[in-house]
Amino acid sequence: MRSMTTTPKLLIFTDLDGTLLDRDTYSFEPAEPALRVIRQKDIPLILSSSKTRAEIELYRKRLGNIHPFISENGGAVFIPKDYFSFPLNYERELDWYFVLELGTFYLRIIEVLEAIKKETGITIKGFSDLTAKEIKSLCGLSLREAEFAKKREYDEPFIIEGGEEELEIVKREIEEKGMEYVWGGRFHHIMGKNDKGKAVRTLKRLYEKEFSSIFTVGIGDSLNDLPMLVAVDRPIFLRHEESLLPETLSLIENLAIINGTGAQAWNAIILRVIE
Repeated sequence: MRSMTTTPKLLIFTDLDGTLLDRDTYSFEPAEPALRVIRQKDIPLILSSSKTRAEIELYRKRLGNIHPFISENGGAVFIPKDYFSFPLNYERELDWYFVLELGTFYLRIIEVLEAIKKETGITIKGFSDLTAKEIKSLCGLSLREAEFAKKREYDEPFIIEGGEEELEIVKREIEEKGMEYVWGGRFHHIMGKNDKGKAVRTLKRLYEKEFSSIFTVGIGDSLNDLPMLVAVDRPIFLRHEESLLPETLSLIENLAIINGTGAQAWNAIILRVIE
């Protein structure tokens, strides 16, 4: 894989739901023109999602993607063995991956969420409380995909009964117990001190060692994507129709805000970036 060229190697880090994938249909078909160019130019396309490893592997297969990926909001980085030309430091081997673990193990996250439920009396339902059929109904997934969504390792999506007051109580409890809260566009999430940005920086260091010079693009549509956008050279935020822009976007240098979400918007902006 090593390249001796002085031209910076282009890398694209992308969110999935609402970004490369349509938020409702989960289709990436409108993005095929850009995906074709990415394959032709051998541009690493690195999937970075709140989805589980099992879910992302499904989309990697559909996309014909062979590159590293980031699961569960930066909980872990999965690097195919023999991908880089140098030996790696890693936490564990899993099937055909070296795994760099940045997050907190799932059982600990569930323990904390259960304690918050008891202490606050607020009704909270995490994926661990829901059946695959319930997740299928909530997300519009197939039953198989819903089962994959339950195979969590570093992050727990949850729903909460109540309004802003209850949410603020839960967020405060999560932070007091040493965990992190993030809104993922469809669900609330509780996780450790990981985020997509830390995972992106970890991969950037490896790619810099491989190629010497790199140029990174990051594209996402939700609050949990902001750390990733801060970590790249060319950040792109896909804006939902009539949605309020997060105030923290103003802190991201060189940010491009694109009206529109999903595969069609992704395709248009990625083609512009490449060309």
